[in-house]
Amino acid sequence: MREEITVSQYIIHFLESKGITWIPGVPGGTILPLYESLAESKIEHVLARHEQGAGFIAQGRARSTGEVSAVFVSSGPGVANLITAVADAQRDSVPLLIFSGQVPLGLMGTDAFQELPTAEIVSSLVKKVYLIEKPNQIIETLEEAYGLCGQGKMGPVWIDLPKDIQTQTITLPNEKNDIGSLPKSDNSELFPEEDDLSFERINSFLQEFKSLLEESRFPLLYVGGGAKREYLRLRELVSRFQIPVVTTLMGLGIFEKEDPMNLGMMGMHGTVTANEALGVCDLLIAIGVRFDDRATGNIQKFCNDAKIIHIDIDAREIGKNKPVTLSLQRDLSEVIPFLLEEDFCIQNEKALQLIETWKQIPEEHPMKSILLDFVSVMPLGEHFVLTDVGQHQMWVAQYFPFLNPMSWITSGGQGTMGFGLPTAIGVALSHKDAHVFCFSGDGSIMMNLQELSTLKEQNLNVKIILINNEHLGLVKQQQDLFYGSLYSGSKFHFHPDFSLLCQSFGIGYFEWDWKLGVSDLEKVLQTKGPAMIEVRVPSNWGVYPFVPGGKSNQEYILEKIVT
Repeated sequence: MREEITVSQYIIHFLESKGITWIPGVPGGTILPLYESLAESKIEHVLARHEQGAGFIAQGRARSTGEVSAVFVSSGPGVANLITAVADAQRDSVPLLIFSGQVPLGLMGTDAFQELPTAEIVSSLVKKVYLIEKPNQIIETLEEAYGLCGQGKMGPVWIDLPKDIQTQTITLPNEKNDIGSLPKSDNSELFPEEDDLSFERINSFLQEFKSLLEESRFPLLYVGGGAKREYLRLRELVSRFQIPVVTTLMGLGIFEKEDPMNLGMMGMHGTVTANEALGVCDLLIAIGVRFDDRATGNIQKFCNDAKIIHIDIDAREIGKNKPVTLSLQRDLSEVIPFLLEEDFCIQNEKALQLIETWKQIPEEHPMKSILLDFVSVMPLGEHFVLTDVGQHQMWVAQYFPFLNPMSWITSGGQGTMGFGLPTAIGVALSHKDAHVFCFSGDGSIMMNLQELSTLKEQNLNVKIILINNEHLGLVKQQQDLFYGSLYSGSKFHFHPDFSLLCQSFGIGYFEWDWKLGVSDLEKVLQTKGPAMIEVRVPSNWGVYPFVPGGKSNQEYILEKIVT
């Protein structure tokens, strides 16, 4: 006899079958049937204090594990509040499965209480959005949506659930089919056609790749976040053939910071060496990147004398912003074994000598010693480093010695202030024994401050390092550089007492005077549980190098830092 269950029960059973053990969200009237089924399951609910926070908590799991993560919100304002986190996930290819409540079908289009046209609003921010209008639709939709999140270039998928649909019953299609293991739907129409990687196709690509590389006298790898899962084999490739490499913000950690072939981060706040190399290379091998403006600077001036090879999983990224000489649409995991089997003969000795001269250009900053002091007393064991968005983010990106790309988590494409704290909660929930460090600024921390309640409630081992300069630092810096130091909206005239704030949330607090050493800091970092570490820095510390908007990466500003 076939089993009958409600749509809500089916959704929860499906999520259980996928190994999801906790889900963040904020309930409301239109999604209460789903919450009723959730209460009867083994899945833990993590009650966020704002839907944006819930979205970023889900991102914490997805970014740190690579697995699809779910989030629940109600209709109307719940949907609107979540959108920022979803847009952030879309831009950084984070696999989120969103479930939103919706008013009953009969009320849709009537401007009912807490009604929004969710599908219309979010369609451009997700890989696909589904409005469930018939109960049995949920069976095929769940399999398709879950698969789509992690298929190809990963990203968010949205399921909108009218309240009356959630309570209706469905009949499972076959007693022998476990929930969560039904046949997957064909999503081929959602992606550009991908040919089989035949011997002839890969051989043709490799021959041309080899020819371009061996003709080059200054080859340069340009590697981004899309390549991070293959970081070990990329390190082997670079080491074996001595090809210098630059990385994007999202690609940090793919190569060890001290690797002589690693020229560092490129772009707006990239190293002198990385940006100078981009200006003279004659072959650019781009892997898992989007050629976005923060990395390339003025795209019209980017690597104009170089031939470009682009390997990416998403055909839509190839040639989108910059014409290429040779390309291959593939997951890097399918391609790099062939590259490692090759025996390339590369003649780039003069290029490597030139790189050494650029490395002599000083790029010292007091924040570098502060961060390295912090690193010197970090507890042993697994750790994750997260940031919010602002000057602190760029300082961490420039100076932190990331061990691998999975331990580095930040908001890249959208640059979302308020990202750090809730995402750190999601990371800590997914890695209970890890040390989670969230670097934030006195501007960013206020944008999702309410999630300190969630952090305390879960009692997670998250340390918030608050870099406090009493300003929106990057805004002030640009006003200094480009607007004649005419300050508008960049200075906070009221400064909360963060020690009292932490006390009210029941969270530990420590003010670290970095001039006095690290002994007290080490004790705080060794203590389990949530805490905030406030670090006060002058407001005239900038982030340098700085490539102004509209300029090439070689037109950077190297400003003397006033200490």
